[in-house]
Parts: sequence; C-alpha cells; structure tokens
Amino acid sequence: MNQKRFAVASFVLALILVFQACKDKEITAENAATITSLNCSSATFSASATSGASFTATSSVPYTGGNGASYAEGTAIASTGVTGLTATLSAGTLADGNGTASFVITGTPASAGTANFSIDLGGQTCTLALPVTASKASVATLTGTVNPTTGTNGVAYTGTVTITYTGGNGGAYDVSTASSTGVEGLTATLAAGTLANGSGTLVYNIAGTPTSTGTAVFNLSLGGQTCTVSVAISASSTASTAKDTVVITYSGTSASVSNAFQNDGVTVTTSGADITVKSTNTSKEIVYLLSGTATKGSFKIYSEYKFNITLKGVSITNSAGPAINIQSSKKATINVVGTNTLVDGTTYATSSEDQKGTLFGEGQLSFMGTGTLNVTGNNKHAIVSDDYIYVSEANIVIKSAASDGIHANDYFAMDNGSVTVTAATSNGIEAEEGYVAINGGVVTINSVNDGITASYEGTDATITPYVLIKGGKITVTTTGDKGNAIKSESYTTIGRTDAVTLTVSGKGSKGIKTGGDCTITSGTVKITTSGAAYYDTADADIAAPAGINCDKNLAIKGGTLTVTSTGTGAKGISVDGTATVSGGTTTISATGTKYTYNTANTSEAKGFKSDGAFVMNNGELNIAATDDGLKSETSITINDGTLIITKATEGIESKTITFAGGLTNVTASNDGINASMGTTTGGTSSNDGSNVFIKGGIIIVAGSDGIDSNGNITITGGTTIVGGPTSSPEEGVDVNGSFLINGGVVISGGSNARMTKAMSTSSTQVSMYITSSAQLASSSLLRVEDASGKEMVTFKPKNANYYFHFSNPSLAKGSQYKIYFGGTYTGGSYVGNSSGWGLYTGGTYSNTGATLKSTTTTSSSATVNTIAF
Repeated sequence: MNQKRFAVASFVLALILVFQACKDKEITAENAATITSLNCSSATFSASATSGASFTATSSVPYTGGNGASYAEGTAIASTGVTGLTATLSAGTLADGNGTASFVITGTPASAGTANFSIDLGGQTCTLALPVTASKASVATLTGTVNPTTGTNGVAYTGTVTITYTGGNGGAYDVSTASSTGVEGLTATLAAGTLANGSGTLVYNIAGTPTSTGTAVFNLSLGGQTCTVSVAISASSTASTAKDTVVITYSGTSASVSNAFQNDGVTVTTSGADITVKSTNTSKEIVYLLSGTATKGSFKIYSEYKFNITLKGVSITNSAGPAINIQSSKKATINVVGTNTLVDGTTYATSSEDQKGTLFGEGQLSFMGTGTLNVTGNNKHAIVSDDYIYVSEANIVIKSAASDGIHANDYFAMDNGSVTVTAATSNGIEAEEGYVAINGGVVTINSVNDGITASYEGTDATITPYVLIKGGKITVTTTGDKGNAIKSESYTTIGRTDAVTLTVSGKGSKGIKTGGDCTITSGTVKITTSGAAYYDTADADIAAPAGINCDKNLAIKGGTLTVTSTGTGAKGISVDGTATVSGGTTTISATGTKYTYNTANTSEAKGFKSDGAFVMNNGELNIAATDDGLKSETSITINDGTLIITKATEGIESKTITFAGGLTNVTASNDGINASMGTTTGGTSSNDGSNVFIKGGIIIVAGSDGIDSNGNITITGGTTIVGGPTSSPEEGVDVNGSFLINGGVVISGGSNARMTKAMSTSSTQVSMYITSSAQLASSSLLRVEDASGKEMVTFKPKNANYYFHFSNPSLAKGSQYKIYFGGTYTGGSYVGNSSGWGLYTGGTYSNTGATLKSTTTTSSSATVNTIAF
C-alpha cells in the first residue's frame, strides 16, 4: 500500500513540475496583452491643460475584454493638432474583463485647441483627445533666480525653485506641472494664481525620488515663455545592498563580491575577474547585480531556480570564452540598466559544456530594463539560448557576430525595446526549432545571410517554424547570395505594424521567403531587391530573386506593400500556390532584363506570378514589369478592386481569365490580355480551349493584341475598352475559338493587317463589326448614334485604327444608325479614367467637321452587323 501511495505522490509531483516548467514558457506572442476595445471618448485626465504652460497629467482610458496579461511601458506618442505634448503608456497588468490603462502626458501645449494622441493597447487603437484652453496669462521673460538644493539618488526629495518674470499682464493661470528629464522621477509644480501687472516671482515646488545620478532638468513654461532649471543628483553614500541581491563589482582583472545568500545555498568563487556562481536555493528569484569593468573576466552561473541578472553599467571582456555563461536550464531575467558591454574571445578554452556565444544560456533568456546592452560575438553567436529568448524592453545592440547575432533554439519573441544586429557572416535573428514573433519595438538588422529566420527543417510535426510580425518597426538589410530578409519554413504573417523595410542585394535573394503561406493584413511593407538571378549548380536550377517568394498560398488583405526588383531575372512576387488580393495597396516593379543560363534555363522579370489560381476581391494592385505583368498557370479572376498594369510584355496571362467587377487597366507591348493553355507556340489558329470571360467591371486594355485568346472570348457584362496597334500585324481583339458578345459594352479598335474576324454569329447581343479603308487618326473620334442623334458610343482610339468592334445593350435590330469619323467632344471624361484615349462619357458631342462615314440599318434577324466603308 505504501508503495502505491508513493507512486501516486510521485506522479502528482511530476505533473506539478511539468506544469511549472510550462509556465516558464508563457511569455509568448500568443500570451501578449489583448483587449476587445479601447474607449478614448470616455477617458479622463488628472489635470487641465493650458496653452504655453508646462503640463504633466495622467489620462485613464477605459478598455473592455482584457485578458489579464501584463504589458510594458510604451513609447512616447507625439501630439497632433495642438503640438508640444507626448503621451506614454504606463506599464501594467490588464484586468480579466474591463479596466483602465494609464497614459502619462507631458510637455507644453503650443496653442489652444485639442491635442490628439493616436494610442494603442492590446491590439486596439483610438484617438485620445486632450482639450487645451487658451492661456489668460502672458509674460515677457522668465528667469531662474534661486537654484534648488542638490538631491540624492534613490532618496525622496523636496525643494523649491523661484522664477522671476517681467511683463506680466495680470492674468490668471492654472496649476502647471513639469516632469524632470535626464534624471527622472521628479516633478515641479506651480500652484494656480494671478500674475502681477509687470514684474513678479513664481515659486515651483519640486518633489519625488530621483531614479539615478546626474542632472534633473525642468523646462518650466508659462505665459508664452520658458525657463530651464537644473537639479544636481548625487550618488548615495549610505546605500546598502538589497537583501535579495548578490553584488559583483568588476575592476580590471579582479572582482569583489557581496553575497547576501552565502548561508542560503549560493556559493560564489572568484579567480581574478572570473566569477562562478553555484546556487541550490529554490525558494527565491535571486538578483545578481553586475557592475564595473572586467578587462579579462567572466560571469558563470549554475542555478537550480530561476534568477535575475541585473547589468548596471558593466563591461566584461573574456578572451577565452563567453562573457556571461549561464549553465542553468532555468529562466534568466536579464535586467539592463545604463550602458553595458559584453565581448567574448575569438577562440574558447576547451570545455565539455556548451558555450555557443558571448551571452550564452542553457535556459530561457528574458530581457527587460531601459538601458543598453552592447554585445560583440567574436567566436560564434552574440546572444544565444538553448531555449527561448524574449525581449520585453531594453536596447540590445549586436555590434558584430561571427555567426548569428541572436540565436534561439526554440523561439524568439519581442514586445518592446530595440534590437540592432550587425552579422557580417550569417543570420541576424534565428529561431532554430521554433518561431519568431515581434509585437512591438524597433528591430534593425544588417546581415549577410537571412535577416530574420525560423529555420527548422526537421520532421517534428509539433514544431511550426513561423514568423509573425504584429507590430513594431522592422528594418532588414541582407547582402549575401540567396540571403532572405525574412524567412520561415512554415508561414509568415505581417499585420498591424509601423513599417517593415526589407532590402536585399545578393544574387538569388528574397525579401520574404516562406515554406508555407504568406499573409499581409496591414501595415507598411517595402521590399527592394537588386540582386540578379544565377544558376545554382548545387540545386541544378536557377535561383531567381523575388520580393516575395511563397511556397504555398499568398493572401494580401490590407496595408501598403511596395516591391521593387531591379536585378536580371528578378521577380516581384512569386507564389507556388494560390494568390488572393482582398485589400490594401500593392505596387510592384520588376524592371530587370531576362536571365539566360541556356535555352532550357531562363528567368524573366515578371511582376506577379502564381502557379495556382489568382483571385482579386478588393484593394489596389499596380504592376510594371519587363516580362509578364500578372501571370497564373491556373486561372485569374478579378471580382473587384483596381488592377493597373502600366508596363509589361504580356499584361495578364493565364488559361482562364475572368473579369467580374472592379477596374482593370492594362498597357502591354505584346498581348494586353492573353488566354492560353500554353500547349502551342508561334502562329496557330486552332482553339486550345482557353477562355476569357468578361462578366462585369471596367476593362481598359492596350497592346499589340489588346485581347488575345487562343481559345474563346465570352462577354456577358461590364465595359470593355480596347486600344489596338496602328499598323503592326496584330489586332485589337484576336481569338481562335468563339467570340461571343451576350451583354455589356464593348468598343475595340485595331490595325488593318489581321483584324478580320467579327463576333461569332451566335452572339445574343446586337453588335457592329466596322471596317474602314482609311485610318481613323488617334486624334480623331469614332461616333455612333441612332437616327434621333442619341449617343451609342464616342470613342477616341489610342492609335490610328481601321477596324472596330462595337456592342451596346442599347443597339437594336432593324434600327438606323449613323457612324461619324471626327467631330469634337467637350466636357465629360473617359470611362475608368484612362489617360488620353478611350470611351467618352458625360460630355457633349458636336459633328461639326466630322465625316458621316455610314448611315446603316442593322439586320432585323442577325445580331452581328458587318459595316464597311
């Protein structure tokens, strides 16, 4: 029985340990603070603001749907409307449900009116509006006459400063407050009062606790003038060591230690400036405070419980190994205070333990604090963990790294702060067997290989190596061949971010490379590639650069995406699966020349290429490309939105092309719209089964063949406007199969050489196939009107044309129509806002100077009418 009880107890204990271990990994992007709404309209302010007067106040902003997660202090948000103020989110913890968040507002309002702050919290945004009243007080000068007394770091301070003014107007003034800068933690407050008429004095009360040594500076503003006052803050001479802290102070090649836990399981040994800590204490998260300078030293720790390393102005250089070597699988919280520097050696002393970089951790590394950590990785990685790395704040600067700047075995997550990486030989940030999630902060990377990468290539199905960017400002520059600014072996998602700027210059490099889906939901993404395509002998294939290269499906749902690819054979966007555009503004430029390795291996500069179906449901897509503008190996469907192709050889190309809505405007040097099964090359008149369907929307297209289908063309709705060539052996509309017009408005002009095919006689809507022995000049007009003079069409061709297709639901059988060449059209505009040519609407036509080319009566039985003159 005792054995059974022991077994049960052991099992329960094991579950508790597993649960506790899992809790240590709860700092993930998925557990970031989230709310369902942020209500700026119900915000309150702790003080009133007056123009020209120093202001410090707290705004309490209600929210709903909090998830109970903590959040870090935000970055300062500058005011608009009334300028001169900033709002900063105070760190806190969300309620489970409804609550309020605090924003500290400081500065001096530049004028009366409303100061607006675009604030955000937990995935929600709103505009915080602070009323600013006009000041009734004005002065000519402000001068500090009595300096405040000196303060002490960490000690509560009270004092006063007296300000003299001249030119007072006798106006009343409200309470005015100013927060200290430089040394923070102090506030200067002026009580409400009334100015004298002329000269007088103002007394500001200063209170608070200085957070550091140095100089606390106050910019005191009132009545349109500003005076600067300083308070010197000295170091405390009586400061004692905190009870929960082991203090280590480096000095050249030696170090001193104050161990508050020497009787509680913490042993600290010193060899010169090499510090080794062994802790068996499992009851408290001990703080190890490191300061001073070690020219030849290190910090190494073994701990059976999670701990905190506070870096407070420390500089450690270790020529024989890591500067900080954490041989503990427990979570290490790295608190960065002031400016700190870590440098490792080019070669390491032989060790049976892992020591993969300058700051190495066997367990989780969690960075916090407002200071700066400079790291140089001479041997391998700069910062590396065999578990995860999380940055809640702090400024991390990787000066250089022999391998990755930051390398996590599991995941890398970031909510705030800044990370700057220079990796001259490898990757910027790599998650080897996990994901990268960035929710905020600033990330700047200069690398040779991948900038940000979730690189797992194993077979464990429980690992999803994705990149998720939900916020922050991201700037990545890579220079190596086949280097990727952002790479994931699974999916990549970008949404609600300040700006993502990706610049790649190596041969075969990509801005975004995904092994799975790629989704862009919001934010501003700018991708520039300048490298050229090349033949990779190891892969026996061409490595072509691309702004985005997606192995599965691409979805653009919002935001602003700009892709510029200038290298030989470089593509704008290349997708192996399906591509869907449903929002946002996407602009693609692929201007490189064709890359040729041999006749069987080439790469063209295409704008947007998808092996699967391409669907556009909304948004705006702008393309300029040397080769194809938009190409799908499967099908292209435009349901809505705006598609503009300003330059291409083939504008839109696929097996099946469907227009159901939106605006499409294409200019191409060859076919504007080309439907082809891709089974034949060269001139052929056989029907290959491909299709162009026009069901709705506005289609404006110009090319040597405006619309070319190796199969069929079926038009049932929408407005189709085609500008063909002047005299080249090409056509406005070229079709091998059936050409059915069963609805919609169609006007097409083409040359005289091969454009000889009328609409199919089985078309159900009345149409005209007009042929002229003399060209209609591009400066002239084609006008068709009924016997009463009602406009059927007024068309200005793009080029001088001989042949025209025209159909309109208003055309009727057995009715008389007049066809003019010339005349004038005043007012109105072109349908679809085409430039310089197209279908006129909304104006007035005059046939003065026009030639009546034909007065014709349509067939009373047939729908297709061939009219020649």
